[in-house]
Amino acid sequence: MDFILRNLAFIIIPFVYMTLVFIGKYIVKYEWQFIVFAFVLSIAVFFIGGQFLEWNVFSGQFSFALFLLVILPGIFKRGNSFRSVIDPVRGDLAIYGFIYLIPHSLTNLEKALGGFNTTGTLAALLMVPLVVTSFKFVRVKMKPSSWVALHKLSYVAYAAIYLHTGFDVWLNPFQIYLKMNSWPVHVVTLIYIILKLRLVYMKKLELKTQT
Repeated sequence: MDFILRNLAFIIIPFVYMTLVFIGKYIVKYEWQFIVFAFVLSIAVFFIGGQFLEWNVFSGQFSFALFLLVILPGIFKRGNSFRSVIDPVRGDLAIYGFIYLIPHSLTNLEKALGGFNTTGTLAALLMVPLVVTSFKFVRVKMKPSSWVALHKLSYVAYAAIYLHTGFDVWLNPFQIYLKMNSWPVHVVTLIYIILKLRLVYMKKLELKTQT
């Protein structure tokens, strides 16, 4: 049971993806309504609590699932069927992931300030500019090159998330331990890195061939 709870994100992902298949166009059309709903729900969850919410929201697993859906399309070429579902709502998923992270962040803030798993707080802080610039009305005011450069920071944020989900880290004194039952996180991260590097290599090869 502990293994399942620690890896709920990987169970949640298929359900979120299938939901996006059916309502993705409505998320785009009614962007602000969905964002306000997510924020109200997140705050309500913080005050209501409950075991189911503890497993999914307070543990950060639901947000982790959303963040994975944001980054995973990066290992596929544009036009891929998986990307075609995620790309239109990619920015929205990042915003929702951050919003639903509020209960988890608030309930663990004291521990983080005390030096335990502060990697989560670091990831949240790194995500602030990324989330803000994920709003369409902010993005259109930025130069495309500036937006792309800023969002390269997401790799640092995801590295912090990886450390947070895969390891227990104490700062004072510094100690780091592999989290029990966290091997799916390490496997997925390794696969992502390999496929991402392969995609980058293939793009460079295509450019070299064209020139």
